[in-house]
Amino acid sequence: MAFSTPISKSGMSVTTETKTLPGSATTEYSSEIDFLKLDPENNNRYISLLVTASGVAGTNVDIGLYGAHTSGGTKFLLLDAPVADLAAGALAKGGRIDLNAYPAPYYYIGWTTDADESGNTTTVSIAF
Repeated sequence: MAFSTPISKSGMSVTTETKTLPGSATTEYSSEIDFLKLDPENNNRYISLLVTASGVAGTNVDIGLYGAHTSGGTKFLLLDAPVADLAAGALAKGGRIDLNAYPAPYYYIGWTTDADESGNTTTVSIAF
């Protein structure tokens, strides 16, 4: 599912995506974050993340910021745990990222699970 159309809230744009978690201990990726491209004229490339989960069956769900050199290409980890791990007792967490510190042509959020989480969903909200 792609990120929804940005909605203006309190002077910021907010976009969300809900995704079913992976069925095994693997990493799944969000849709491409295509609304904050590298731009020499724009030094303000901060995003705030809020990640919520319907549940966590395993130990935790790791959240990471990934990049790619081409749209849909091979992803590589840029920042591990910009949002602290989601766990059964903590189903909502937030974090802030300066994308200028992690330059890449394309960005993605990745979820890595340590158990079958296919019965759970996560929602990522990005404010920018």
